[in-house]
Amino acid sequence: MSEVIRVMDDIDFAADPVEDLEVRLASLQAAGHRVVPVRYSGQTAWIILRYDDLAETFLNEQQLPAAPFYERMAMPAQGRTLLAMKGEQHRLNRALVAGALQPAAIRRCVESLLIPTANRLIDAFAAPGPLDLVAAYTHPYPFRIISGMLGIPVSDERHLLELTNLLFKFPTEPERALAARAEISAYLQPVIDERRLHPGDDIISHLATAEVESQRLSNEEILSFLRLLYPAGADTTYLGMGSMMRDVLSDRRLYQELCDHPEKRDAAVEESLRRNAPVALQPRFTENAVTIAGVEIPADSWLLYGISPANRDPDMFASPSEFSLDRSANRHITFGYGPHFCLGRHLARAELQVSLGLLLDRLPGLRLVGDEFVPSTSAVLRGVRKMLVEFDEVLPIAASRIG
Repeated sequence: MSEVIRVMDDIDFAADPVEDLEVRLASLQAAGHRVVPVRYSGQTAWIILRYDDLAETFLNEQQLPAAPFYERMAMPAQGRTLLAMKGEQHRLNRALVAGALQPAAIRRCVESLLIPTANRLIDAFAAPGPLDLVAAYTHPYPFRIISGMLGIPVSDERHLLELTNLLFKFPTEPERALAARAEISAYLQPVIDERRLHPGDDIISHLATAEVESQRLSNEEILSFLRLLYPAGADTTYLGMGSMMRDVLSDRRLYQELCDHPEKRDAAVEESLRRNAPVALQPRFTENAVTIAGVEIPADSWLLYGISPANRDPDMFASPSEFSLDRSANRHITFGYGPHFCLGRHLARAELQVSLGLLLDRLPGLRLVGDEFVPSTSAVLRGVRKMLVEFDEVLPIAASRIG
């Protein structure tokens, strides 16, 4: 194979800040590129830029399985999660864990957990601000929800979150990651044992008692799922929620429309998910040589699944950079596609819908303080890490049109 000439080789897409990621990738699309080589961790990675190509690649689990990346980068610390499973093992394990996150289960949680948790956080706001909406709401909210759904005491939440975040340091700090894995297991195993004997209405109880085709989850399979749930289920949601509120508060016409027309808020959530995928570039790894959109990619190569550019593909979405409430078929690919389609998508949507509604209804005049927000400039994970806002007052819960 001839020497690969990387585009934008001044940037390492794994390590360098890329504030204008969306603009850069749109320029590659406009130039007619579908798959391009870039620098990633000092090596060559191939970004898939177009929607149709990415959807086809997600579906091609036989030739391009998700497992090779997770086996190399995560499995020693996290365990064999669904993302590291193939074939029959993946099908059965996904069926066993899926019930806890299906729409019916999430609908029950909206009234019992999602709305009360959001209201408690808003009640703690000191009117009229300013305050950092990320620190006060968008960051703690999804973590509290995961804790509530697991039946984990809030007092233990921060330490457990710190440990699960250490798992992701396995490639660079393997000893710390493996020590964190052992501590997480020591904390959770007695909880699992108790829930097997006395199950309740929580995710751990569901995992401990679920049965499909006469099969049940082992302790290690449950632990592997739980090690992934905090960072995968909460971290991405907090980044996406910050992006959503930034977009709404940056456009006063949009803000007013959503205040006046609550029925349009679900469309706003979907449009924000399209424009602001928290996982902008999803790393994967090839086992064998493969051809994508006519581009030959060698075996043992990095791939970057371009969720952000696919969601802004002009062949799929008219005026893709605009925030529009009128997209009749908003088929964004933020939650992936194919066999590993995100199990937590129903929960993430519900959290965004509840939060948008309550923040608008209970905080009249909610607005940015100048341009005081700090975006994540990582090329892989995008979102908002700080956002100063102010508001006129905190209205009582009865003022909300949620629930």
